[in-house]
Amino acid sequence: MAQVFGGLGRVFDQSGGLSLAQRLGFFAFVLLLLYFYWRATRAWLAYKPGPVDVQQLTDSTPILGKNAPSIEDLTAELRRQLSESSMYAPTTLPAEAPTTSFLELLGDIEIDPKKLGAVLPRLLSRLRPKLAYRVGGVLRFRDEGPDQCGMTVTVMAFVFGGSRAMTVWGKDWDEVIHKAACCVISSLLPVTRAGRQPPWRQWWGRELKPELYEAYQKANELSRVGHYHEAVVRYYEAIRLDPANPYLRAELAEIQEKMGLHIDALDTCQRALALDEQTAHGYNKRLWQSGRKLNWCRRYFRHSRRYRDMLGLRYRNTIILGISEMTAEQWYERRGTNSQGTHEKLIPVLVDRYWPVAVDLADIDPLDKNQACFDDEEKARNWLEVALKLPSDSEDCDAAKEKNLSRVRLAFQRAATQETNCLAIDDLCARLAGLYAPDRVWSWIRFFWPFSYFQRVPGPLQPVTRGAFQVNRKTWAPLRLAWASENFDNNRSPGSLYVRTGPLVWDRIQIKELSKQIHAARRRIPLCPLWRRRDWLTLYNSACVYALAMKTEAATEHLRNELARHAVKMLEKAVLVAKGRFASVEQAWLVNEDPDLKSLQANKLFQGFVQTAYPSPEVPDKSAPSSAEQMRDYDYRLLEETAKVMQEVWLRRSKEAGLDIHEATEWLRIERGIWERIHEVAAADRIFSWRDRVELIRSVQVNSNPTVCATAGFPPSVLADDGAPDGRPSSEEIDKLLERLKKGTELDWAPDMISLLWQQALSQASADRQAFDATTFRELSFGYAAAWQRLHDWLAREPKDQDGEQPFLKAMRNIPKP
Repeated sequence: MAQVFGGLGRVFDQSGGLSLAQRLGFFAFVLLLLYFYWRATRAWLAYKPGPVDVQQLTDSTPILGKNAPSIEDLTAELRRQLSESSMYAPTTLPAEAPTTSFLELLGDIEIDPKKLGAVLPRLLSRLRPKLAYRVGGVLRFRDEGPDQCGMTVTVMAFVFGGSRAMTVWGKDWDEVIHKAACCVISSLLPVTRAGRQPPWRQWWGRELKPELYEAYQKANELSRVGHYHEAVVRYYEAIRLDPANPYLRAELAEIQEKMGLHIDALDTCQRALALDEQTAHGYNKRLWQSGRKLNWCRRYFRHSRRYRDMLGLRYRNTIILGISEMTAEQWYERRGTNSQGTHEKLIPVLVDRYWPVAVDLADIDPLDKNQACFDDEEKARNWLEVALKLPSDSEDCDAAKEKNLSRVRLAFQRAATQETNCLAIDDLCARLAGLYAPDRVWSWIRFFWPFSYFQRVPGPLQPVTRGAFQVNRKTWAPLRLAWASENFDNNRSPGSLYVRTGPLVWDRIQIKELSKQIHAARRRIPLCPLWRRRDWLTLYNSACVYALAMKTEAATEHLRNELARHAVKMLEKAVLVAKGRFASVEQAWLVNEDPDLKSLQANKLFQGFVQTAYPSPEVPDKSAPSSAEQMRDYDYRLLEETAKVMQEVWLRRSKEAGLDIHEATEWLRIERGIWERIHEVAAADRIFSWRDRVELIRSVQVNSNPTVCATAGFPPSVLADDGAPDGRPSSEEIDKLLERLKKGTELDWAPDMISLLWQQALSQASADRQAFDATTFRELSFGYAAAWQRLHDWLAREPKDQDGEQPFLKAMRNIPKP
């Protein structure tokens, strides 16, 4: 150390004996080090990123009076939306921009050899930049067009020395601020650390469309609050803009599964299994290779990120196939959004991918005896294709229908077992190869250095743990396979052979053997710390295995209670280690929706656990509804909230001073469309058609003020917090009333016909240049408001009378006719 400081002293000492060239070389070397340090700090600040200077917005709009925008409020809202992205923290005060060149930086510092103690700290502080990006915006306004409010937002990058300007338009300032925030974030994601995380990893270094980011964020927001129907539409918009993103498809499949659309979710997963840079033929070949041939896993070592991107999607595919009693039932009954088209297009994919599951079934249970098959593959393909094409109304005998259903169920269950085994082996190879090592090292660094504020970058992280894979592989999949095989054997033809099953026998389940299998699956192995075994998903899957075993008919009451005790014990441990979204988002799925826990949900131990883990004022006194019942209950609440919103909308219209005949015509057109959507939603054969509900929700939102929808809580969440109110109209009563309204029974005209006649009358008056009486329109608005109010009162049973729907029908008859 003394030699180092002595050498530095000789540099600045004129009598040190160093030549001019040596001194110049030393200073050149120091300048080079400072330059690289300056570039490194700027690059890290841009990649991190650091604080972003959001400047005060500039107002260039000619709007005066109460409609003038508040610059302070809009600037604060823009900063709030940028900070909620968790990508960076915008500064609340303007900051000085860093110098743009290294020479300018050195020129601002007066270097005096006699005052190095003061010069060096100042120089080092100036070398470390404070800002990497600056965001500014100019508010604009135009007189023409539906979107009159706008803003030109500019993002300046000090590191790269460039800027980007974008102009967005909206119907109000809130929409403009939201679009501007999406533009800023989509500009910074591909060049910052957040862009390295899914689902934006494929967009690193590329131009990310603001529409894609906006659609994904809106879909996440809607799914969190339970608005699944609107979330599905947003996910489809995002997938249309990024069709090769497996994360988007996995989240879409999860939402479809929660909506009870298992066939649609299966189609979403099956179409995306080959998105990890391989062909569909290559995926099918690897799926049926032996687990001992690990050489084919090397492709994942070359594309490690692709493997991790596909992990959640492949796991969701195994779950959808694994709950075969529900997936097979919907498949057999051709239920879904586009049942016939989805089934016909999905059959060739399933036959090509899963024909080995039917190799022995073609001999045990031949379906097409007239077709000659020369080898096992052809025979298996033919059997699986015929089994998947059998419609639900092909035979009148209930026993024959049950037999056909058991065939489809066994095929799906075998496919799920094979997918689970392949996925578990892939995960083991990936862990042994060290694909998760970088994340593990970073987690340990954060664990030992927790002295700074740390906010995790949002986005899907590791979706499934090794313990969850092993529990599903060794217990969950074999147990469900045994159940499906037992169901198939019970419906088999007399004299045929039994199908082969896994290590567990469905009608002879023992708790000791089941617990032994679960413990073996959760057992610690080398290179896997013990604390990783206590993760939420592993414990939750273990509880599902115990709850699933309660479904066997051979289980006694004592055995069911013991299985329930073990399942609740696992759930209690899972709640204790729950972190992040598992602590709250999964509550509805655990309590009401998971098909594995259906038998457990009626047990007193489970109900006590629910009241402890998720306390509520009242204890539910009935079991959870099925998917069809849940959708029908949602239709009822949607109709009730629609009536409430439309009542407020027409009351506000009746108080408006001025009347635009063209605007009134548009109102009546949308009113007619709302009644048509109501009839479509209430149709019994369209209960799983989510598009009808989305169209109704959009019609109401377009026809009303956003404040009205927010105040009324429209649209309602799919997951109801409370049960159905006592005395509400039954589904049959609502269907009969809507049918009478559609046909105009007991009315002069049907509601949609009244709106159509008024629409035609206003259009004719506009064409003839006739003035429309504001008093007449006010009476019409009062008539519609009264009709919607009576409908809401009848649905909510607010007046405790026995008139039923008669007040509503009377209010409909009192609507003025043109």
